[in-house]
Amino acid sequence: MSNRVHVLINGEQFGPYPEVEFRQHIQDRKILKSDLAWREGLADWISVAELLAQLDAARPAAKAKQPASPARSAIDDLRAAAGKGDADAQFQLSLTLSPAGTADLPGLAATAAVSATAEAEALRWLREAANAGHPEAQYVLGFRLVNGRGVPRDDGEAARWFRLAAERHHAVAQCSLGYLLDHGRGVPQNFCEAAQWYRKAAERGDAVAQNNLAMLLVAGHGVPKNEAEAAQWFAKAAQQNIPAAQMNHGLLLAKGQGVPEDPVEAYKWLNVAAAQGHANALKNRDLLAARLSREQLEEGQRRATQFLAAQSRSSA
Repeated sequence: MSNRVHVLINGEQFGPYPEVEFRQHIQDRKILKSDLAWREGLADWISVAELLAQLDAARPAAKAKQPASPARSAIDDLRAAAGKGDADAQFQLSLTLSPAGTADLPGLAATAAVSATAEAEALRWLREAANAGHPEAQYVLGFRLVNGRGVPRDDGEAARWFRLAAERHHAVAQCSLGYLLDHGRGVPQNFCEAAQWYRKAAERGDAVAQNNLAMLLVAGHGVPKNEAEAAQWFAKAAQQNIPAAQMNHGLLLAKGQGVPEDPVEAYKWLNVAAAQGHANALKNRDLLAARLSREQLEEGQRRATQFLAAQSRSSA
């Protein structure tokens, strides 16, 4: 039975995803638990939440069926599967050998040190998986290239891999490709195409893409200027705790651009962004504070504290 998962979102089908990528997209909120999912063996589509419960319940049983093999390590099993062309195994082997190479990626932790031999093998398997069409591997390879992680920095090559993953509906790759197009890194600057990729990722729930798309909408770069739509995307990204979006949303609220003017709510968002170290948000919060009454300041502070407390609880 195939472990690959198909996902149905607003009538559009995505995937199939390997289980590890499926779970990562759920963690990143690109796939919601209320979306529908299907895998081989199911009679019909079920909710993502229900499928997760089934997968989790099956794990202990699957482990119990596997014969003990103390002389063979998990990495040996991965190498064996990778050598047979299993792209999922190739990708997982690359992460196992060199998690430090992807230290900034969600859900991946860096080790203290990785040997040069292990790093070289990790990169080889990562390229094998990417060449086999594994979208997560394509994105990770692009990430390493654009950041110079274990490879010479190459924005043009990174853009190529991001595009391949983006075309396979990888939301973070879509956002990353949009960023390179937006800023003319490794590719000719193209606001129109950047906006298209940002929108695809934003609609999948990518908060960075939501903020970046809103920036283009405010400026009218590549898209017709639309402050009302920009405000909607800033609000979505702000709720996902992106400090830049929180500041931008606060500024529109303070000025009444695209949304009704609301200085108290503006103070809340500027305060939230400032609390996370956003210097411009701190400056704008203090400028706004000079215009507010004590009651308005107290209410804005209360809302900010409430939001930050909720974020703290959700990340605990």
